Formats: sequence, C-alpha cells, structure tokens
Amino acid sequence: MRFSSGGGWLCLLVLGCGGSTNSPSVLDGGAGSAGSSATGGGGGSSGASGGAGGSSGVAGSGGGVCTPACGEARTCCGTSCANLQNDPRNCGRCGRACDKNMLCTGGECISPPCEATCEAGASCCGAECCAAGQLCCDPQGPIEIGPRCTAPDERGTCPMGCAPLCKCASPDTPIATEAGETAIASLRVGDLVYSVDRGRVKLVPILRTQRIPAINHQVVRVTLMTGSVLEISALHPTADGRNFGELVRGGLLDGVEIRDVQTIPYRHAATYDILPDSDTGNYFAAGVLLASTLAESVRSSQTAQSTSPACTGSSAAAR
Repeated sequence: MRFSSGGGWLCLLVLGCGGSTNSPSVLDGGAGSAGSSATGGGGGSSGASGGAGGSSGVAGSGGGVCTPACGEARTCCGTSCANLQNDPRNCGRCGRACDKNMLCTGGECISPPCEATCEAGASCCGAECCAAGQLCCDPQGPIEIGPRCTAPDERGTCPMGCAPLCKCASPDTPIATEAGETAIASLRVGDLVYSVDRGRVKLVPILRTQRIPAINHQVVRVTLMTGSVLEISALHPTADGRNFGELVRGGLLDGVEIRDVQTIPYRHAATYDILPDSDTGNYFAAGVLLASTLAESVRSSQTAQSTSPACTGSSAAAR
C-alpha cells in the first residue's frame, strides 16, 4: 500500500490468521543499521552500515543470500528479507535509506502526512505522534489505514506486514503435532507436526513460521459439521487448490461438510502460519488438511534461484 502526503486424515480443532516468528523475514538481522555516518552504498542521509557487503558496510542490492529464502513480494537484502515497499532502510531497493522521520511507502521516501498536533520531541505520523524510538511505518496490512507509529521489529526497522498477500490463521488455531493439538502461535521451527509427505501422513519438522501484524483485518469463519471452527483469511489456500473465500455452506472442506460460513472482523493483533518440511507443505488444523501460504513462495523462490543467485533456501507459512 502507498500513502500520499497530504476430515478423513486426523481429528483436530482450529482457529486462525497472523505474522512471522523464527522467520528470516522477521527475525534475521537487517540489511544494515542506521548510523550517524553514511557508510552503506546507496544508503540515504540517515546512513546504512552493514548489509549485503559484510564487513565493508556496503548495503545489498537484492543480491544477498537468505536462508530460508524470502517469500513472495519480499527481497533478500544482505542476509535478511525485506519489504521494499515500506522498509525505511531498504526503500524501493536494498540499501536505500530514508532520512530520519521520513516514511517509506510504495517504495518511496516521503514526508509523512500529518493530521495531529504533536508536542516537542514527537514526530507526526498521520493521525499519531511518534515517541522517541518509534518509526513512522506503512503497516502493509490487508486494508489501507494510513501510516502508524510503530516500534521497530527485530531487524530494527518497520515490520514487513502481510501485503500484498494477507492470508494466515489466528493464534489459537489448533495444529496436529507430536504432542497433540497445539496453538499455531506457540509453534517454533523444528517442532514436529503432522503433514502429508510422499502420499503418507507423517510427523515432520516445521521448516519456517510466520507472524504478521493484522490491523483492521477480516477473516472467514468456517464452522464444520464436526463442531470445529476455523477463522482464516479469505486468500488462505485449502489443500485441494481453493481458498477460504470460495468456501460455501453445504460444501466440503477435506471431506467434512461445512455448516456455516461468515466473514467477520479479526480480533487478534497478528496472523500466523507454518511451513512443514514435506513435499506438500500441508498441515492439519481442526481435523482438516490445509495448505501453507508459504509453500508457494518457496516454490517461486526455488524457481527464481535457477536463474538468479539473489536468495537461497526455502520458506513456508501456516495460518
């Protein structure tokens, strides 16, 4: 988004939609830290040090190495994935840093729109006043709501958000694991979950997790005849190639009849997804088999690697 100034497999229970945890897109180091001197190549007046160039301090230009690979609509800058649409350290391209208190939106550094009266020491960001340590960020959520004052993420920059593919599960979505049903938000890379691999249901480790902030989000609430309920983004894929936005009352989801379908406001702060280490990337939630939103991005990244060395590795997400 851009702002202008001015059933037959297992028995489970599930709810879901969210962001990234233990994912390089969220937890890995950034493409360079803002500093008092401009030491990064192409790094704007705020200064970018470190990044793809390693010890030389030259910021990357999309030619870094990220493991697992960055997902769809994300770019590998140095050793970290970035959203070039809203990252003030990598705005529009890797290493292009915005000046202090500027907003990165649509891949451009602009003066943020201001609709608030801020006290000395605070900076105006849309309808809010940012305190020291906060960034004015384009949330990159499913609905355009204007810039928001945001605490830096683990990379020290604006959270990447879920746009343009906002699709995930709620934090309490129960996932079939080695230890029984486990809330998706508590799962970590390496935990064992049930998936379908080479035509068989088996325990496999989680390859990647994802947590994405969700602001003014809506999800599809699907009630199954078993009594289980799923709350998942409309674009989240099912295991048979559809998405949740296509499901209807009386239809089937993994062989289980659907009792009711509603679109409701999302009540959590973030959505979640996981990627099991299997040839399908699917996982079981609420007794039905679902696809991972991260599986397709892994395939896309692997295809791109055959022609470009930009990013290597694999990634996946689960709602």
